[in-house]
Amino acid sequence: MNQNTVFLLLTAMAANFYQYIVSLPLMCLFGVEATDRVKSFLFRFIAVPAKWIRTARQNALNVYSGKPYDLIWAYG
Repeated sequence: MNQNTVFLLLTAMAANFYQYIVSLPLMCLFGVEATDRVKSFLFRFIAVPAKWIRTARQNALNVYSGKPYDLIWAYG
């Protein structure tokens, strides 16, 4: 019974977190609508080709996408 309760709480937290992220106005720049399902959200926003590179003695993430991911890093 305790395992079912934990699963229910974690699923509810994940659903609330997902709804919050999808409802942000910044998501329209990535092609994610408020009515999209999780799979389309993953492929449009999270699954992005990137590589860690080292420049000027610092590690930097080089994102290979035309979408404005720098806005997310700049404004949180």
